[in-house]
Amino acid sequence: MASNRTSKPSPLGYGLSPNTSPFGTPRSTGNMKRTSSGAFTQLSSTQIQELKESFQMLDKDGDGIIGKEDLGAMLGSLGQDPTPTMINTHLSSVPTPFNLASYLTHLSQHLSLLTPGPDLLSAFAAFDDNDDGTIDVAELTEALTSMGERMSETDIERALKGFTKRRALGRGQTHGGDVFRYRDFVDVLSGKEEEKE
Repeated sequence: MASNRTSKPSPLGYGLSPNTSPFGTPRSTGNMKRTSSGAFTQLSSTQIQELKESFQMLDKDGDGIIGKEDLGAMLGSLGQDPTPTMINTHLSSVPTPFNLASYLTHLSQHLSLLTPGPDLLSAFAAFDDNDDGTIDVAELTEALTSMGERMSETDIERALKGFTKRRALGRGQTHGGDVFRYRDFVDVLSGKEEEKE
């Protein structure tokens, strides 16, 4: 039931491909009906709450299950023109019924595959000349647009949004500009911001 149709990008800049589910996860080639809940226990209470809220937004009819109509409405709101084949293909990659418990378990498995916080901190620290938890946005943008898997400036701005601030001029500094607060960014990704409250 695979679709050869290419999708147009949504207003958010995320296009859906036949190899990616609308939930941002790689498609399974098998029929995944049951999943392990081991990864679920690794989520923080903040992450669980955010996933519950996202589930409620996706469950348009409020019946406790993300079904064809819910998925079609979500794809439509992202600027997609979903066909029945596309919807069925997307739903075939997730457990059935796709209720809150299976949604949490399914997404927690994929979240657990993300790079651990200490590894991210080490990678960002390589750009932190002052060891103050910040990186010059211009320097980071240059690196992200020219090395490895290159990102567009629009994608970089979107990823850094909410984690930048104006640099305060200190001794020996000749320029201001924006800095990226990478420690805060990693804390949010890791669900550790709740520990600070």
